[in-house]
Amino acid sequence: MSSSPTYEKVFNEEWSRYATQFDYHRTNFAKWLIENHFPNKSLQAVRKALSLHEHRTGFEKMKPDHNKLIPAEFEGSIRELAVRLHKQEPSISVSMWENRIGRAKLNGVFRIKPRLDREVIQLHAVSENPEELWARVEKTTAEAIIRNEGSRWAQINMKGDRHIGIAFASDQHIGNAYTDHARMREDAEMIRNTPNCYVIHAGDFIDNFVIDKPRPAMKAQIPPGLQWKLCSHYLSMFGDDILAVVAGNHDLWTKGMTDYDPLAAQVKETGALYHAHELNLRIRVGQVFYHISVRHKRRGNSSLNPARVVKKMWEDGEHDFDIGVVGHHHTPVIEPFTRHGLERWAIRPGAYKMIDSFSEMIGFQAERATCPLAILSPDSRSIQVFSDLRDGVRTLNVLNGVNS
Repeated sequence: MSSSPTYEKVFNEEWSRYATQFDYHRTNFAKWLIENHFPNKSLQAVRKALSLHEHRTGFEKMKPDHNKLIPAEFEGSIRELAVRLHKQEPSISVSMWENRIGRAKLNGVFRIKPRLDREVIQLHAVSENPEELWARVEKTTAEAIIRNEGSRWAQINMKGDRHIGIAFASDQHIGNAYTDHARMREDAEMIRNTPNCYVIHAGDFIDNFVIDKPRPAMKAQIPPGLQWKLCSHYLSMFGDDILAVVAGNHDLWTKGMTDYDPLAAQVKETGALYHAHELNLRIRVGQVFYHISVRHKRRGNSSLNPARVVKKMWEDGEHDFDIGVVGHHHTPVIEPFTRHGLERWAIRPGAYKMIDSFSEMIGFQAERATCPLAILSPDSRSIQVFSDLRDGVRTLNVLNGVNS
């Protein structure tokens, strides 16, 4: 349909009067034009005429760029920013604002500024310039070894005197056909929306089979590059409630092949602690200190006694931990054990990858997705561990007097 003079005359007169009112929404404006000027015309016909008119007059260039409302950085969650922007521009829904913010984050023009309710002290030496480093190494190489080991240790001082919950997640294998992505999202949102609840990750965020079959991996339905984008989005689901991250072997395959660690870069944006292999955390809750040691994998695993590798880690190492966490083998277990007269906990988070073709071939059954939760008391050394996140969250809310 070509635009008649009648269309042109009405459009030129009515755009200036009603375009702002209709927020440049072509369908709304077309409906109004039909009601007031073209009762015998179809909605499709008027919309098409409007489109041609916009193209000829360059009117579409005058449309407001609502994305300019998105700041370069924001202290809070994407959801909180979306709600705020919706109040500024109600014509765009909260969910659509979330999509726009997500695209801005992927394009590198927006970042979430961590809003921490905790003080993090990384126990390693201050960065040195090359001359200082060279002089120190000349003096003693032993100090360099100590510095390297020191990066595995950190102290986190939690503010306030509430019970805190720490969930342990591992082996998400984002992008695998048998991964329960829905459960991953639900657990992340539950942790983010629960006061005084945090998470420590134990690695293998993405499937990333570039080491075994790189070319087929690049042609997969969800190739490694897209898996890394999904991983970044997954981390953002937790808001600023990620305490620490240890990488898994699947995550480190990219670093091994390219000398670039995408996971380290993504975790840095969250403000969480990161180590490629191991973290030993001293966490103060109230006036009580708890020690947590986390690895993705370790020698000494037993398929018949999955908790044994964690106990062996306590016995072999210098880590006098209260909670030991090891991922990798996709077998969930929580088990208390006693050392030096104190109750300790061995935790294997399990996996969100429900079916593993290799494990199935050699006789292992499909697993269930778990995300264990440990509750730490601020008053006295007391640790409660739940194999299911939901049970743990309910108990945490009761202890803190929160209506769930």
